[in-house]
Amino acid sequence: MEPSTLLEPIGAPGHQERRGSARVPLIRPCPYEISKFPSEGSIELSQGITLSLNMSAGGMLLLMPQVPGERQIFQVLAPSVTREEAATKLVEVCWTREVPVGLDPGTYLVGVKFLFEVPS
Repeated sequence: MEPSTLLEPIGAPGHQERRGSARVPLIRPCPYEISKFPSEGSIELSQGITLSLNMSAGGMLLLMPQVPGERQIFQVLAPSVTREEAATKLVEVCWTREVPVGLDPGTYLVGVKFLFEVPS
């Protein structure tokens, strides 16, 4: 699966900075769950651990072991800058970039925006 290119690469002609607020470095493991519907009447759940790299009021940057789909919506247990406990949030993928690590492909930077916090 090809990583999405919803945003121009940083430094490319026409690249626009889309951040609406300051980002805070926040490196924490975050459990996530992605639901896929491969055929009518069936559902596949993928669970794993991603790593948050930074966060803003509107979204976060994740380092993931799999590439989510373009505009994929999924659930992540996001750390909080102001509270001790993490909160389950529904997020939408804005962009992805593959990060070459060693010889094996399969590590991705994923920019997501927060849609809403799932009530406890």
